Amino acid sequence: MTTQSNAIAQDSEIIELPPKELLPILIDHAINGETVGLEGPPGSAKSELVAQAAKAAGLPLMILNLELSDTTDGKGLPFRDPDNRNQIVWLKDKRWLVDYPFASFMDELPRAVVPVQGTAATLMLENRIDDLYLPKGTWHVWAGNRTADKAGANRVPSIIYQRSFMYATAYSAESQAEWMIQQSDLDLLTMRFLRLKGDAALSFDPNKKVNPTSRSWTKVAKKLFAKPDAHFATIAGMIGKGLASELLAFRQLAPSLPSPEEVLMNPKGARVPENISAQFLITDMLADLASFNNFDTLVEYAQRIVPEMQAKFVKDSMTRCPEVCNTNAFTTWGIKFAEVLR
Repeated sequence: MTTQSNAIAQDSEIIELPPKELLPILIDHAINGETVGLEGPPGSAKSELVAQAAKAAGLPLMILNLELSDTTDGKGLPFRDPDNRNQIVWLKDKRWLVDYPFASFMDELPRAVVPVQGTAATLMLENRIDDLYLPKGTWHVWAGNRTADKAGANRVPSIIYQRSFMYATAYSAESQAEWMIQQSDLDLLTMRFLRLKGDAALSFDPNKKVNPTSRSWTKVAKKLFAKPDAHFATIAGMIGKGLASELLAFRQLAPSLPSPEEVLMNPKGARVPENISAQFLITDMLADLASFNNFDTLVEYAQRIVPEMQAKFVKDSMTRCPEVCNTNAFTTWGIKFAEVLR
């Protein structure tokens, strides 16, 4: 029998990666039809990563929630053959009867009963369910929480680990924010607050009923986009009272900020907020806006705020638009603050 200490040691062999780094790896596995297993804390974007990888690889996505499945969902239902009363025919679910490769996403596998896990293991190794072979190029990927997360996960048989390329997902505020800014129905101020707080805004404690996971922040951002004046209790019910208080206070800073258009039109006269959180917010907004053509103007404004925030603005601009490094303003600023950029 595997001891708890051995189990922990085995888990430590699986590398944790943030979503931004893990996605291209998953796409490569999807294209090559290589089985993948993802483990990680609740709400760490496992399902979203699989969906993005399948889409990028051009594979239709079939989601199987194994926690709610039994063996007949995979093996099929037994019926007597009408032409041979002594023979049993297993009628498969029609979703399996396709003639093109797809992504078979077996979600919540660690919470499935053992017979269902056994069916999943056959899929991973042999690309079949009993006598039914799935199309060549079908990508099998499973995901779930770890037993250490105390989220209802059972021990996964070693044969499944041995048949999968294993990865662990890690919370990443920056990856979450980068994804959020690309969505059309999420509140951008919530995204900027995540950037301000960093990974400290993401956590999971099985002893708490409410946890600020990546999934929770996405729901909050969606709610605030649709209803900017959502009640404090609504936000606290997703991410906890402490972070909800900070987020709503942060959002109240927005009216004190100049618009990006105001900064570009009048960099020497546009309002400069005194509150340090407000300065973070405006520099983050301007870094998103930065380009080769406007960076000189933005730096002219940024030089009116504290050096620490200037440095953050320049570094963020470099990351989001590397072309700014070729501007006169960057060269001049870099000479003045060379130590900061190291």
